[in-house]
Amino acid sequence: MKIVKVRKNAEGDITNVLTNTGEELDVSKAVALAKIGTVQSVVVGKNRNGNDIIKSSPNSTAEDNLDNLPIF
Repeated sequence: MKIVKVRKNAEGDITNVLTNTGEELDVSKAVALAKIGTVQSVVVGKNRNGNDIIKSSPNSTAEDNLDNLPIF
């Protein structure tokens, strides 16, 4: 499964993601699925508060960064 769109709150933080299968996931569910390898092209990291977050896998293009994906 791959993330194709994102939903952000007023502060610009990603709160939900939409997958290529049409499933909408909140960030905590996306993190859990990424940890077991179900979500492709993302890695799990920590934010400045120590909470788990998902980030785009590092590569040479910015187009597939989560912050650059279309909003839904």
